[in-house]
Amino acid sequence: MQPRGKTGRADIVLSLINKLYGIERNLKEGSDEQRYEARQQNSLPVLTELHAWMEKTQPQVTAQNALGKAISYLASNWHKLMRYTEAGFLPIDNNAADRAIRPFLIGRKNWPFSDTPKGATASAQLYSLVETAKINSQEPYA
Repeated sequence: MQPRGKTGRADIVLSLINKLYGIERNLKEGSDEQRYEARQQNSLPVLTELHAWMEKTQPQVTAQNALGKAISYLASNWHKLMRYTEAGFLPIDNNAADRAIRPFLIGRKNWPFSDTPKGATASAQLYSLVETAKINSQEPYA
């Protein structure tokens, strides 16, 4: 963050992203149709502002620094970012999917330390069973 009273380029875009997530927080309990309508009315103007910031800032930074890399990534994936505004059932990000696969990634690091191939297979099956139960709102350890 910048010293008090100063706003850096990254602070501007972080503020816009926070606005988008704020809109989504307010829509959490809404129907798909309500989310779609609110995104059209509230999110698209913020995304338009973000796109304008990106187009203005990209020529001013080098592609080698962190901000330049982030802007290049945003520009090359812009159409993917916009996709969630096309339907109310689409999430703004893939955080839920990332959280769902995390135990498998941890397991993948641990499975080589299983004493036998059968032990590794059993561990993998147990991870799969537990995560499937969680996804289906069941208590896996009951």
